[in-house]
Amino acid sequence: MTHCFVGIGSNDDPERHCQAMIAALRSRFGEIRVSQLCWSQAQGRKAADYLNGVVYFEATITPDALKSWCKQLEKQLGRTRGSVVCRADLDLLLLCERYPLPDEFPAVESYFQPLVDELLCVVADP
Repeated sequence: MTHCFVGIGSNDDPERHCQAMIAALRSRFGEIRVSQLCWSQAQGRKAADYLNGVVYFEATITPDALKSWCKQLEKQLGRTRGSVVCRADLDLLLLCERYPLPDEFPAVESYFQPLVDELLCVVADP
């Protein structure tokens, strides 16, 4: 079983689109845990602020298959790559098959780290 941490974000009707991403993840993977949702400034370009969260779940899935599924969901929700308006952004933050989970995630954007930490505190050792 793989422990999956996926970052979600939107800056276009973000509450609705974040809830749509959460619902789709729950529908596909079953039981999930969701961090709080919080606002952050767009990174690297002038754009509206993002509403971000992190979703944790366990699944039997390869990283490539999960990445492909996430890209399909972004497309389904109307993401246009390269646009400053983003309806749905899903980022694979960590896929790990071992316990204990790492205390720190490699290359996690600073706005995701507190949300990851929040979930690490509540994810119980199986």
